[in-house]
Amino acid sequence: MKWQSIILVLFIYSFSQKSEASSIDSINYDSIRNIEYQLEGLSNNIINSPDLQERITSCYYFVQTLKRALKVPQSFEYEFESLKTVSMLKPDDDKFRVFTWNLLLDSGEYMYFGAIQMNNSDSLVLYGLYDSSTVLKDALYETVDNHQWIGALYYQIHPYKFKGQKYYLMMGWDGEDSRVNKKVIDLLWFDQQDKPHFGAPFFDMDGDIQNRVIFEFSDKAVMLCRYEPNFKSVVFAHMVPPNPLQKGMYEYYIPDGTYDYLLFEKGFWIKSDLYYKDKSKGQHDLRKY
Repeated sequence: MKWQSIILVLFIYSFSQKSEASSIDSINYDSIRNIEYQLEGLSNNIINSPDLQERITSCYYFVQTLKRALKVPQSFEYEFESLKTVSMLKPDDDKFRVFTWNLLLDSGEYMYFGAIQMNNSDSLVLYGLYDSSTVLKDALYETVDNHQWIGALYYQIHPYKFKGQKYYLMMGWDGEDSRVNKKVIDLLWFDQQDKPHFGAPFFDMDGDIQNRVIFEFSDKAVMLCRYEPNFKSVVFAHMVPPNPLQKGMYEYYIPDGTYDYLLFEKGFWIKSDLYYKDKSKGQHDLRKY
């Protein structure tokens, strides 16, 4: 916990400074590209350096350098294609984009970092994401803001609307430690002041109403978990231990070859097993997916 506390202090300070976009006549993509070269080197150090202190320092300066790049007007459209170790996603409505990356500790655990850049033409509106996974008492049932984020590397966003409120399903991967990986299905939404919040009690998991869904499984296994527009649902592999006596020992959980799904009905994402029924097309067997 010592390193987690030190790193958290550094990054709260890093993201706490508000920045106004500089006023220039046109986009200077060459300027951003030059900054991107620095970001590329720092991101490689975060992943590849054998020294923890260097990884932490690179992570800190990555935030500062990223903020400098995002101050450039219309930087929202810049793709940062050379940053192979950083996830960058935008929803279809272009309301924001989210950056996420991770830092490996010497213990084999990961810390996650991120930022949400709002699509604002007048100034840089950037929300830092602070990984609080290790301190939240019950992550499945809590609604949190960006300061208590459930850390993950996001790989998919699915936007939808219910009763006038826009929500974003966020699919993420968490390499928990050397034995267990996680897949996270979280819900991102913005309040009337356009501030981000994560989680809402809209997931019905066999009658248990949760604010988000977290799957734990063996680090040697691969778990499919993503929104599939063909099924209009979230499809995910059914994970089980090979031996019934290993129930609850998630380092042994692997796919059994079948799939479950979450289907949106009346405001809830409801878990169901194996089949998805579409009245217009008949029944689809997800075991063939």
